Amino acid sequence: MLTSYQRILTLSSCICFLLLFGCKDNPVEIDPSLENISDGRISITNNPAELSARVVYYDDRDVALDTTVVPQAGRLGKSLAPLIMKYRAQVSPPSVNGSTLQATHIVLVGTYAYVTYNMVGSPYLGGVDVFDVSNKNKPSLISQALFNQSDVSAVTYADGKLYLAESTSDTAFLYTAVVEEITLAANKLSLTSRRVGLTSFVATDLIVSGGKLFATSGSGGPATGGLSVIDLATFTVTASDPFLEARSIDLYGTTAYVLQGMPTRLRSYNTASNAFLGSIDVGGANIPESKSTVKIALDRAFVASGDEGTKVVNLSSGTLIDSLPRVTVTGLDPGLTVTNAVSIYKDLVFMANGEAGVYVAQAAVDLETVSTTDPNLTIRGKMQFGTAESANFVASSNAVVFVATGLGGLNIVEILNY
Repeated sequence: MLTSYQRILTLSSCICFLLLFGCKDNPVEIDPSLENISDGRISITNNPAELSARVVYYDDRDVALDTTVVPQAGRLGKSLAPLIMKYRAQVSPPSVNGSTLQATHIVLVGTYAYVTYNMVGSPYLGGVDVFDVSNKNKPSLISQALFNQSDVSAVTYADGKLYLAESTSDTAFLYTAVVEEITLAANKLSLTSRRVGLTSFVATDLIVSGGKLFATSGSGGPATGGLSVIDLATFTVTASDPFLEARSIDLYGTTAYVLQGMPTRLRSYNTASNAFLGSIDVGGANIPESKSTVKIALDRAFVASGDEGTKVVNLSSGTLIDSLPRVTVTGLDPGLTVTNAVSIYKDLVFMANGEAGVYVAQAAVDLETVSTTDPNLTIRGKMQFGTAESANFVASSNAVVFVATGLGGLNIVEILNY
């Protein structure tokens, strides 16, 4: 029997919640053909020639995969072909009012990539980039939005719109955690936007399913965060489940899995009814208000569990089926080498391990097409991007890997033999 604390709010509670936290902006219709537009809060640049100044291209530079970190060989029981990867581009982070932002999150959809940025500490400043990656040799930065009141922590895409997880200094909201919708016009950012407030200090992640936006907000500030369900038609919060340390969310069929930290557990929800279904204890993510993410591939959840490395959970049985411990690097504080994010591409697993770099593991099967009880992950090596650059997030699709390295910006790598 679930306790009332674990249940989604009743309709009457939702009405009260909306009165407290709902705050929609009036959409501002601006001709998207204009290259540089602003409404005072958001400044947009849609001129690729101007944006190209932030991008450095590498025509045929090999990625040096450091194999000295490989703990053992032969776990897969098969010979492993060399991974052939090329370093395609490095993108400097944008700046707002002279302050340099740091790259925080990436989502790849078709031939486009969306990258978010925030500011370390105050003031609240953020940004979003749109990349056209149809030419893998030369991905193009085609649109940029900069925010002078909001950090942007995460992004998702659905039906021609971007949804941003933010923290804002705008006093129109009761709490600083906010979710924003921005309409894309001809695949570029526009000033047509809507916002709604959540509880707690910062919105941490979001995903769309069935006409709803499921958003997480973390601990901190005057109120508990948790999971909020936003109706996309009205852009209002219609349901909520409060709990501490809500960090990430992903989907498996009609079930949403929310990653909760300290220690790690996966909380599951029915996306049709919003009902809480139960939780799976995973362990790890013991650092307060730290970044941890979940990536689901078929019936497996790949969990970046911070100080306990990468863990793989079978969602059908609720059991841990594989794991890779947190890496240690001589001369680096262990707190700087935690696992922040995990990404899947075919039988490859990319792990953003802070200043230790991006570690690459290989599974026994194609993780995107074949279900199995144990992926048998084997470390192949690691990619390093500059001295003291922290790998905060990694995303991979269509043989392209995007790595967010904080103040180091964005690094783009192509895998040639996949």
